[in-house]
Amino acid sequence: MTMQSLRHAKKDHKLAVLLMKLKSSKLPSLSQRELVLLSAPGLEAAEILFDSIRDVLFCVKDKNRRYVAANEAFVRRARLQHKNELLGRTAREVFPAILAAGYEKQDEEVFSKGITVRDRVEMITQSGGAVGWFVSQKVAVKSASGEVIALAGISRDLDTPAKHGHELGGMAEVLETLHRDCSQPLRIEQLAKKTGLSWSQFERRIRNITGLTPRQLLTKSRIELAAEALRATREPLSMIACDCGFYDQAAFSRQFHSATGLTPGAYRKAFQG
Repeated sequence: MTMQSLRHAKKDHKLAVLLMKLKSSKLPSLSQRELVLLSAPGLEAAEILFDSIRDVLFCVKDKNRRYVAANEAFVRRARLQHKNELLGRTAREVFPAILAAGYEKQDEEVFSKGITVRDRVEMITQSGGAVGWFVSQKVAVKSASGEVIALAGISRDLDTPAKHGHELGGMAEVLETLHRDCSQPLRIEQLAKKTGLSWSQFERRIRNITGLTPRQLLTKSRIELAAEALRATREPLSMIACDCGFYDQAAFSRQFHSATGLTPGAYRKAFQG
């Protein structure tokens, strides 16, 4: 064992002993927030840092799916005035049912499998039908013993440009085509050629403007179109899949679930009953 790993082992042992003493002591019991932050000290520093960033949402949930940390941007997104109105509550106690259901299903992947979610494009739908999009990152927070004790996540609102004041130039027509003709069998490579850029340049330019890759942007437009049909019509899912540009119903269901946390059928039921 190296000196560095030995120091880490001693540190982990001291933390474990401290937690055991706290649990067995007669001192007032710690809140769940305090226990999580004690087990993973870096989370408190992250919360302070993210408080100064307005266009990124940050939160931490414990194993009971209760919020134990969040930045001010997340509190505002939840339409609350103060952080203490959020802490200790679950998504179902804070957000509309359709949002909470999606959040919980996505979080379950992290808690049950300990996986890391990177650059996941997520759609949220308010009770009135308004749609918003985020790019999210989620990681499992582990104790010194390797146990998953919490989930930490950040999301960037795609309504906020990745770079303010970015000139669209010749990309305006491409972006309009991806949105207007999303239900058609578009070949993104052909759109790239029309701009005179290489594929890597084209992809980088699209990401700088929208925060998404061209393929993510096309999928976003298709899912948004499908969500509107699910809320407003009783068309069969297979027909919606075809009308919105998906390869088949299976591909539609898979991509819709990835973006919303709900199956198309469950999403429709939430709005139409």
